[in-house]
Amino acid sequence: MPRIPTSLLRKARVIDPLLPALLAPCRDLRAAQNELRWLREHVEKDAKTRTTKEKSALLRDLVKQRSSGKPLQHILGTEYFGDLEIRCRHDVLIPRFVLCSIPYLSRVCLTRRRQETAASVIHLAHLLHRAEGLPDELRVLDLCTGTGCMPLLFQHELLSSRDDVRLRLLGVDIAVNAIQLAEHNLKRVRKRDHHAGRWKAEFTLADVLVDPVSDQTVETLRTPHPRVALNRQREPPFWDILISNPPYISPSGYWRTTTRSVRGFEPKLALVPPLPTKACTDAEQGDLFYPNILNIAQGIEAKILLLEVADFDQALRVGRMAKRLEIFDGIEIWRDEPDQGSDSAETHGEKDCEFPVSGSGNGRSVLCWRGAGTRWLGKSIQTEASTQSLPIFSHRSPPIIFKRDIPRYSATFPGISF
Repeated sequence: MPRIPTSLLRKARVIDPLLPALLAPCRDLRAAQNELRWLREHVEKDAKTRTTKEKSALLRDLVKQRSSGKPLQHILGTEYFGDLEIRCRHDVLIPRFVLCSIPYLSRVCLTRRRQETAASVIHLAHLLHRAEGLPDELRVLDLCTGTGCMPLLFQHELLSSRDDVRLRLLGVDIAVNAIQLAEHNLKRVRKRDHHAGRWKAEFTLADVLVDPVSDQTVETLRTPHPRVALNRQREPPFWDILISNPPYISPSGYWRTTTRSVRGFEPKLALVPPLPTKACTDAEQGDLFYPNILNIAQGIEAKILLLEVADFDQALRVGRMAKRLEIFDGIEIWRDEPDQGSDSAETHGEKDCEFPVSGSGNGRSVLCWRGAGTRWLGKSIQTEASTQSLPIFSHRSPPIIFKRDIPRYSATFPGISF
């Protein structure tokens, strides 16, 4: 990482003596100014009864924490995910965002501008705004839910534009602390909710990587396979939409693409899938969750599947996994901003991509659809002519195969975009 120029440090000190310390984590003067303003607002809000001297001391302490690399969200206690303010805590991964260096905007405006995961969820909800033939109760299952931000944002976006649909949401995570945090966020959202009575949400413990056939241990009784958990909770066996933002960073990608703040303050196993007992490549470890999630999608007969990924290469691998199941009518790759005009495929080296690509930015999500989901999204059944190398998908469902060589996963999900 390049050193901060002395001239920039001097300029920052003239503006505010606390500003130079924030240049280390922010690397940008305007971003540092915004963070200092948010920290001041946080102190004023949470320390109303304290003296001016005590408030100054508290602000200096918060700036010191931030300069050490501690995530701003851990200091402030929340992060905006779309329009929702989501509670954060140190042992559950933060809904990741990339901060734009635009001066004098509110924190919510800044974070709205570049949230790739939120952009995918919002775009999916927008595609369903005018969907015909939706069931009276639309069921959404979120695997590796973490803070619960994805299903909560989905209901906010969809129900804000439709009054003829009821939602049933279920979030799944292996970590007790994640479930507790998701339930807390559910209560926060309900307090500001204008759609009372039109949606129901629950969160439950389950392990995406466990084998429901062979892994019969005390631990798996506590955190069973998601389909076993559905049965125990007396939840419906079939769900319309499956969304997931699982751990997807490869071991090498962890050191190459994450920041010092992420590596120092957030759980690694919420970012990097566990190492299988069977030898695998670096990329295969990063992809570890996707075969199981696809099998679950097949088992619950999901009509729409939205999977977050790290980059375009991983999106291609996941798309090919889905294609091999031969159950989907179509598969599409979404970039960071799927609602924007598409970038040139040749510029991104995607000229011969076997799947349609939507939006601008980096490859960020894989969307699959079948059956009624094809009509809901306004899509068509992809043929060889429309995708060049892609044959017509059939609805022949091969037997579900569970990975039996995967160890237990013991961290929360990521919800990140770097």
